Amino acid sequence: MGLFFVAGMVSCEKTTEGLTAITYYPVIELNGGTEVIYLGETYVDPGCTAVMNGVDITDKVVVSDNIDNNSVGIYTVNYSAVNEQGFSASASRTVYVVAESGIANLYVGRMTTPKGQVLSGGTHLITDNGDGTYTLDDVMGGYYCWYTYPGYDAMGYDFFAEVDFSVDSDGVMTQVGDVGNWYFASQVELFIIDGQYDAGTGVVTFNTSYNGATINVVLTPLTK
Repeated sequence: MGLFFVAGMVSCEKTTEGLTAITYYPVIELNGGTEVIYLGETYVDPGCTAVMNGVDITDKVVVSDNIDNNSVGIYTVNYSAVNEQGFSASASRTVYVVAESGIANLYVGRMTTPKGQVLSGGTHLITDNGDGTYTLDDVMGGYYCWYTYPGYDAMGYDFFAEVDFSVDSDGVMTQVGDVGNWYFASQVELFIIDGQYDAGTGVVTFNTSYNGATINVVLTPLTK
């Protein structure tokens, strides 16, 4: 009986070898959400709170961003924290830098497909080329890049059909050149028809001929 008891004790001790202490991970929560600022405006970050094992470690969070408040665009603020074992947690916030007026701006899109389906919510960018023309990042209003294949651009697929255009004194949009080289460029014929920019509201509306069918696009400028 004594020998059996000793063997059992040795076995129990071996099962505890190699076990490590409990690992606690940082948990980061953002204060607020997406932020919008105007060109030239100083960005003031709402910050975040971070907790690990019930202890506030907000002062240990590292914050970085790529914001250029002199250029219209979509930017990111990153927050990260690391525990004693080197395991990290992170969170990010989107920041839109927008213009108070003018056609070169960030827009929220609404498009109507050739079958009449209305889709909205995709973000679009119009940039000023400095030669009297502008570039729209997708003449299809997000048909592929936002709704059919969202996120595929991060994997190297180009579903943004860029196009250059001009705007006359009456706000009439005229396409300049061909649509850029995108994923379905050899299969799909695209061009702008009935384009109009309303300087009062900042809204851009146009139809896109899509292999003979029509896509209607309405772009509303992002505001604070």
